[in-house]
Amino acid sequence: MNKGLFRKFLPHLIAVVVFLLIAIIYCRPALQGSVLSQSDVTQWKGMSKGLFDYKATHGHFPLWSNTMFSGMPAYQIAMEADNPVSPGIFHTILTLGLPKPISFFFLACICFYIFSQILKVNPYIGIIGSVAYAYVTYNIGIIEAGHDTKMQSIAYMPAFIGSLILVYNRNYLWGGALTALFTCLLISMNHMQITYYTLIIAGFMTIAYAINWIRSGQVKHLAVSLGIVLVAGALGVLANAVTIFTTLEASKTTIRGGTEIADKNS
Repeated sequence: MNKGLFRKFLPHLIAVVVFLLIAIIYCRPALQGSVLSQSDVTQWKGMSKGLFDYKATHGHFPLWSNTMFSGMPAYQIAMEADNPVSPGIFHTILTLGLPKPISFFFLACICFYIFSQILKVNPYIGIIGSVAYAYVTYNIGIIEAGHDTKMQSIAYMPAFIGSLILVYNRNYLWGGALTALFTCLLISMNHMQITYYTLIIAGFMTIAYAINWIRSGQVKHLAVSLGIVLVAGALGVLANAVTIFTTLEASKTTIRGGTEIADKNS
C-alpha cells in the first residue's frame, strides 16, 4: 500500500478501533450473557406477543391487533416489509453487526466522526468529540429506558447534517449520495420526534446558507444544492415508503390526526 495513502487513512482507522474498544469495554456485560432490563422493550414484547404467535401459526404478521387499546393497526407494533433492498443492510454495515447496546455507542461515535471530518476537524479532536457525543448522560438514560429507536436516530443525526454541508460546500456527488443514505437510515429508525428535530436543525441551517448565497450572488449554486437535497431526501423517504405511508394512513383515525366522531360532526 502507498505510504502516503496509509498515513492519510491511519487516523480514521485508529478512530474506528478506539470507538470499538471503548464500546466493548463499556458494555462488556452484553458479551457475557447479560441483558438490559428495558421497560419500554418489555412492554413492547407484551403488546406484540399475540402478533408473533399469529405469525408462528400463519407465517406472517396480521394487520390488526385487538390487544392494544380498543384495537389498532398491528403494523404499528410489529411488521416485516418485503423490500428487495432493506435500509437495514446499511445499518448493519455501520454497526458492524454488533449487539446492543454496544452498537448504539459505536454508531453514534462513527456518525459524529463523519460529521467532524466533513467539517475538517483534526481527526484526533474528532475522536474526542465523537466519544463525548455518544456517551453523554442523556443517551445512557434513554438506552436504559428502552428507547432504542430514539438513540439510533440521535446517532444518525450528525451524519445527516454533515451530508447536507457536503452538498452546500459544492461536493455534489458525495453530498447527494450521503444525504440520500442518511435520510434513509434516519427515517428507517422510525422515531419521528427526533427526525422532526433534525429537520428543524437542517431547515434553519439551510436558510442561513441560502441567505449568504443570495447576498453573494450564488443563485445557481442555491438552486443546484436545493435540487440535490430535495431529490436525495425524496429517495431516502421512498426507501421507507412501507413504514411511512402506513403510519400516515393510521394517523388519520387517531386522536392526533382526527377521529370518526369528529369527522361526522364537522
